[in-house]
Amino acid sequence: EGFDPFLLSDMEKSKDRIYSAIEREEKILIYGDYDADGITSTVLLLETLSSLGANVTTYIPNRFSEGYGPNKQAFEKIIKSGVSLIITVDNGIAAIEEVEFANSLGCDVIITDHHQIQNKMPNAFSIIHPEHPNFKYPFKKLAGVGVAFKLAHALLEIFPDFLLDLVAIGTISDLVPMESENRLFVKNGLKLINENTRIGIKHLLNISNFNGKIDEKTISFIIAPRINAIGRLSSAKEGILLFTEENEKKAYSIAEKIN
Repeated sequence: EGFDPFLLSDMEKSKDRIYSAIEREEKILIYGDYDADGITSTVLLLETLSSLGANVTTYIPNRFSEGYGPNKQAFEKIIKSGVSLIITVDNGIAAIEEVEFANSLGCDVIITDHHQIQNKMPNAFSIIHPEHPNFKYPFKKLAGVGVAFKLAHALLEIFPDFLLDLVAIGTISDLVPMESENRLFVKNGLKLINENTRIGIKHLLNISNFNGKIDEKTISFIIAPRINAIGRLSSAKEGILLFTEENEKKAYSIAEKIN
């Protein structure tokens, strides 16, 4: 199962804040990124929080008009819509001004990220990061989706192996070292993808003329480039739908568009 998620920075604090948001029926927003790691991270937390009964939505910035990571315009729009807790996935560790801005509007921000920590960290409600200097997490090289998975593990209070398909796709796509927890997650995630493929992924593979055992190469050369392409062309929203759509017809047309 890998390492105890509570060894990660601010995990207990983050869990308590999310639980109280769910109890108080606050609007929670997951702020993602437009690549495969960011999209799988977003879907993973969306499914986790939904299963806990949270009022949760997602937002992925547009690569061209907004660029990477949090921006004030997006935060203002999100907070004005009534969101009082933003959780970033695969981004946010550099968003010093944007977090201050959210704080000034009375919205808490929980950052989950794995990108390099700069000289200064944002004044967020909490920061979950494997390289946080004040905590000694045993494995520093998790992908964004790996960090999101650790938060899901803490929130669900069980090892959520049913989410490992997302972790495998995000981890392989992000080219992090295939060792320690990454290796464990990918190995078990590939098993899950083969046993129980999400409809959208199944269609995407069929459309790409692939049929066979899904392995790391399938993800590297067929799945990841197509998911990464979405954010390079338009909005990455379809990426979320590719994983979450349960209607066969709709899932097929999303896969077709992505391909």
